[in-house]
Amino acid sequence: MRLPEEEEERGMGTPVIGSIAAVSVLILIILAVVYMSNMPKSPDRNQAQKTPAPSEDMTGINGEDTDAGMAKGDSGDVESLYRENKLRAEDLDFWDMYRDKETEIVEASPTPSPEPSPSHEPTDEELEKDGKHILISYKDGTKQWLEINEDIPAHEYDFTKMKSVNGKMHYYEGNKRMSRLGVELSEENGTVDFKALKEAGIDFVMLRAGSRGYETGMLSADESFSANMEKAVEAGLEIGVYFSSQAVTEAEAVQEAGLVISALAAHPITYPVAFRMDSIMNDTARTDILDAEEKTEIAEAFLTELENAGYSVVIYGEKEWLLTQIEEDELKDRDIWLCEQTPIPEYPYQFKMWEYEGGQKIAGVQGNVNLTISFVDYTRR
Repeated sequence: MRLPEEEEERGMGTPVIGSIAAVSVLILIILAVVYMSNMPKSPDRNQAQKTPAPSEDMTGINGEDTDAGMAKGDSGDVESLYRENKLRAEDLDFWDMYRDKETEIVEASPTPSPEPSPSHEPTDEELEKDGKHILISYKDGTKQWLEINEDIPAHEYDFTKMKSVNGKMHYYEGNKRMSRLGVELSEENGTVDFKALKEAGIDFVMLRAGSRGYETGMLSADESFSANMEKAVEAGLEIGVYFSSQAVTEAEAVQEAGLVISALAAHPITYPVAFRMDSIMNDTARTDILDAEEKTEIAEAFLTELENAGYSVVIYGEKEWLLTQIEEDELKDRDIWLCEQTPIPEYPYQFKMWEYEGGQKIAGVQGNVNLTISFVDYTRR
């Protein structure tokens, strides 16, 4: 039999045990929370990926190692960085660096460009010696240095190979005479003894077929042409012809060429037909109105007509006329008959015939004649 006090103690035991258990659990929970709170926080994975790792030699602004400061608190906490590194206002004066640079840019004055030095004007002596210029004289007496065009073939004659034989010049290669000697004749020379010319050492003659008046523009045949042709053939001389042109249009040039072709119909020739447009000294000519391009077109029209008729052709002209009155580069493939009465010609481009001396006396001719060397034997063409 139990006593009443024992029954009362038995009834109160169970609630007490439950309370003790509940308190124990609560204490465990609190301890767990405290423990978890004191554990170091793991860095957020995304934040770790965004925050670059400090370099091995990273130091604080004042020369102190920043690893200790970075380990305390949030690495992104600016206030923590300031506190741990003991930053001062003076340590943040890097703005002055940028301010100085801006000041330099604003205040910098532009460097003045150097004054161009005046270009040197070459003297006549320098231009004469450089081998790239040639001096020409105009009708009015003025002179000018022209630059030699390297696109036009230059002549290759060696004038040390010129020899005078009985007062007449010839071009030699070794002991072989390479040139042919000729004279030009017209009605102005009167009656000519062509056999005497042949015996005097003349190889060919250039006969004037006709001319156009430099004022009126009228065409006329040379009055001695037919007789001179027949006598030259009888004497065994080679024959070429020339026409003194004053054409101002291509149509007139074609007309002049037609006169020459008609005059040669009954007389075969072995040397070329020359187009000649002389400058008129001390007077004005109808061709003075033409520029170089127009004169070139007129010359080309004349020469083409003769070529189409089967004749060899050349362009006659003085040095100044060839260099200034026609476009030499347009006619660079044409044969040139140069008139330059000097010991050595200054004309720089290729030429096939050279009138080297004028006003000469020669057997068979009453008046004076001009002597011409042909570097080409046209009879072999």
